[in-house]
Formats: sequence, structure tokens, C-alpha cells
Amino acid sequence: MPTSDLSYNLMDRPWIPVTMTDGSFQCLSIVEVLERADRIHSIDGDIPLQRFALVRLLLAIIYGTFGHLCVSEQSDQDYDDVSHWKMLFGSGSERREDVLPALLNYCSYYRERFDLFDNAAPFYQVSGLHTAKDEVSGLERLILDVPNGEKFFTTRIGEGLATMSAAEAARWLVTLQAFDASGIKSGAVGDPRVKGGKGYPIGVAWAGHLGGDLVEGSNLWQTLILNYVGVGVLGLDDGSVWNGNEDVPIWERDPLTAQAEVGLDQPAEKTGHTVSFLGPATLLTWQSRRVLLAHDGETVTGVLICNGDRLKPQNAHQYETMTSWRRSDAQEKALKMSLVYMPRKHDPSRALWRGLPTLIVDEHARAEHGSEPPKALRPLTLRWLDKVNIGELPIRLHAFGVEYGSNEAVVDTTVDDVLDLNLTVLSSQHPELGGVVCDAVGMVDNGVQELRNLAGNIAIAAGLPVDGPRTRAADIGYTAFDSAFRRWVRGIDSDADVEEVRQKWSTTVRRILFRLGSQLAAQASSRAIVGRDITRRNPKTGASTTTHYCVALAEIWYRGRINKLIPEVTNEGENE
Repeated sequence: MPTSDLSYNLMDRPWIPVTMTDGSFQCLSIVEVLERADRIHSIDGDIPLQRFALVRLLLAIIYGTFGHLCVSEQSDQDYDDVSHWKMLFGSGSERREDVLPALLNYCSYYRERFDLFDNAAPFYQVSGLHTAKDEVSGLERLILDVPNGEKFFTTRIGEGLATMSAAEAARWLVTLQAFDASGIKSGAVGDPRVKGGKGYPIGVAWAGHLGGDLVEGSNLWQTLILNYVGVGVLGLDDGSVWNGNEDVPIWERDPLTAQAEVGLDQPAEKTGHTVSFLGPATLLTWQSRRVLLAHDGETVTGVLICNGDRLKPQNAHQYETMTSWRRSDAQEKALKMSLVYMPRKHDPSRALWRGLPTLIVDEHARAEHGSEPPKALRPLTLRWLDKVNIGELPIRLHAFGVEYGSNEAVVDTTVDDVLDLNLTVLSSQHPELGGVVCDAVGMVDNGVQELRNLAGNIAIAAGLPVDGPRTRAADIGYTAFDSAFRRWVRGIDSDADVEEVRQKWSTTVRRILFRLGSQLAAQASSRAIVGRDITRRNPKTGASTTTHYCVALAEIWYRGRINKLIPEVTNEGENE
């Protein structure tokens, strides 16, 4: 692959699409983004996943500039890690003299490592990378959402895949290093893992393992600092988990080669061990692939993608900050380890708000933990925000993720969901608010289960299979609650009366459930209205019982169950 003296430095050239706080759209360089961060509403991208990947890149610059917020006792600074963080959060990118200069000095120092076409160390690539046959793949390999053999379902089709601008290629390069699917890659010369000219699967790129959780503020500067976590969140302020000397972004390391990087590449037999994780700055810029772009200056014409550094997510819960975690019995048995945590990935079929109980600290969850390791862990970002305790702040919780198919070699589905709420709802400072939100989600789950039962009983009355109607009823139920829940949770803050909030939601849930039940009953067939007798035999006693199933009885049973689950709290609750 030929080299070039041409330059496209991402520090100076526009390549990051943004929405400004005034609603306008711009494309900016890294330096411009940092200079205007308090006037930028959000990072955009060619697909939603690019926002997560690009924010993680910018966040790595924050870590590189300001470190791990671990202030030693010998430091002459007059603030601790929390006050340091609060200073950064409150400063904006331009309103404090020592913040922006520090960022720009850092960017200037590492500027040469951000040149997309540099001969010696091209950004997020390996100079001179090649295969034995000097192959170069088409750009469909670079674009995450081009399914193999299904090119109609993509953001780029036809001639659009033949070339792309350097700016767009840079965005896809960052996204590829975050979310690339597994599968066989090109075999790089110099990589001893290559067999028969092929690089055999090492797994998906690092962020593909995660159920990504991004806490968004009112502007990009807030977003970056809200996701900037200090080592003190671990209760280990001496930095014994995150080694500040070793945990650095990739551009602070020596340029990579075609070989796996010793100390970073995780051997298969070390899965579950933490030696390769190092800390957040390392994981934010993890090089899961070795890549080299083919180009003719401003235009990229092809790409070579080979295996990079292998890394599995087991037990990365003290290092990766932007996902929640679940304890895995299966992994504990497979790895023969007493404790293994896995990232809790987002389910594409479930709205983000349905998983809120895993992100919230409530009094019941606190009491349950005891001396046993918890079954679930919140993201380190939320645990850190508990520690700094900034109080009331409207935020947007943004979920990102990928569901892979066919041995993780293709992208099946992506996750992009948001929820607007007040940070206090997620805070341990107000566990009673978290408790009422957890109860609210449980109320919906229980109510939708009864709606499923109603649909099943109507199907029985008509002599039809029950699985299809039950599934459709659940879909209808959760869809009906989606906008109502989002409006309700957005209005909760620390001044809210917990019982009043709970009562308001109970009233809403009853109203929606009764309406949906009436609609199911009204849509029933004449056969279901007449109904039929069903005789069942008790396997223990041998006695037989006959029950008549019809729409009227099914609706009576349903309403009775709803009244028991969610007692009426106001006279108008059932009749609205």
C-alpha cells in the first residue's frame, strides 16, 4: 500500500459533525470542538453509534489532559478529587483560564499522532500494514452498517462505497475500532497469529461488548465532564487499580505494529483476569483492529483491516466506566472463578426506561446487598456522580449498543435510546426517589403481564393458540406506556412528594390498563364472545374442573387482577 506525504490532521481539519446549542449544524476539528464545547449541544454522526465512539475519543483527551483526579497527600493543590472535578464541570471550556489552555497544550503536544495519513504513525492505524498479496478491501468493510450481501439496508450504496472523504473515513475508523464485528480478518504480514493468510476471530471490538450508557448534559462540555470519572469512585484513592503511569490513551504509546501488543493483548487463558485493562483511558481508545486506509489525498479509496489486540470484558467492572454490570454464574463456572461480572448489554426489544432499576440506587437494593457481592453493579459514571453530589441537574441518559449475529461476525441490530430525567433520580442521595421509580417500572411489568393473560384467555375462548395474542398484547402494552412513563419520570426532582408522585403514576397505569383491556375485549371475535368450556385435570388429585371461557368473564378476571395489583387511589383513577 503506497505511502504519501499528504496530511489530514484531525486536530485541525473539520471531521466531527455537531449540533450547536442554537440548533445550527457544523463540522469541526478536535481543537474547535474543545474550544466551543460549551456552545455545542451534541456530537452527531453518520449513524447513532458514532456519537458514542466520538465522545469516548474526546473523553480520552480529557483523561490525557487532567489525569485520574487522584490528588496525593503530598500535592500542593488546595482541592481534592471532587473539588477538582467540580471546578472542571463548572468552568465550561472557555470560562476558566487554566482549563482550555491545558487542553490545547495537550492537543498540541500530541498533534502529530492525529494525522490520518501520516507515514510513520497514522491515526488509529499501523503504517506499512500489508498482507502477503498486498490486498486492499472495499470501503464496505469500514462502514459498520453494511451487512454482508444486504447492501440495500445501508447508509451508503452503489458508487457511494467506492470512495469517501477523509473526514467521513476518520469517523468510520473511530467507530470501527469501537464496534467492529468479529469474524475472519485479513492476515497481516508480521502477525504470528495469522494462519494460511487469514486472521482468525478474536472477538468484537471493545465497545461492542458493552451496554453503553452516556450521561448527557445541556452542552458537550457538561457531557464530557459528567462522564469523566475519578479513581476515588473505587474507594482506592491511592490509584492501586488505575495506574496513572500505564493507563494512557493510545496516542501516548509507541506506534503499534502488525503484531499484538505485549501487555495489552489478552491471552485466551487470561480471560477474566484484569492485567490488560489498566484503566478508562486505555479502554476508551482500545485498538481492537490493525487498520490502514488507502487514499489519494483528500479521498479514501480502500481499507485493510486485520486483527488487533484481543480483550474480553469479564471482570472489567473497575476499569470500564460507561456500562452497568451483572454477575454471571455461567462465566464463573466456565472460568472456574469465584466472581465474574459481565457488561449488561441493552436489549434492542426493550425501551431504556424498562431497565432503570439496574441503574438506580433505592433503599431496598441497599439493604439487599449485605456482605454478599451484589448481583448487579451500576456504571462507574453514576457511582462517581453520587460521590461528587452535584444535586439537581436535568440530564439525558443515552443508551448505545450492538447486537451481533452469526458468531458475532455481523451486525444484526443497534441500540439507540434516550431518557430525560433529573440526576437526583439516579442518586444515592435520594434513594426514596429511586425506589418509587423502580416500583413504577414493576407496576407496568405486572400490569402488562395481566394484559397478556387477558389476551391469552380471549384466545382460549375462541379456540386459538395463545402465544401470538399474548406477545402482541405485551407489545401493545409497553408501547402504550412508553410516552407516559417518559413524561412522568422527567417531572421528578428532589422537591417531589414521593407519595404524590407514586399516586399519580398509579392512576395513570390503571387508566391505561383498563383502556387497553377494553380495546382487546372489543376486538374479540364472535366465537370468543360466546366462549367455550375447558376441562382440566389436576395431576395430583386426579379431579377434573370445568371452566367457561368467554370475553366477558376474561375481562372481569382481568379487572379484578388490576384492582388487586394497583388499588384505586382516587375516584377518577378508573374512569379517566
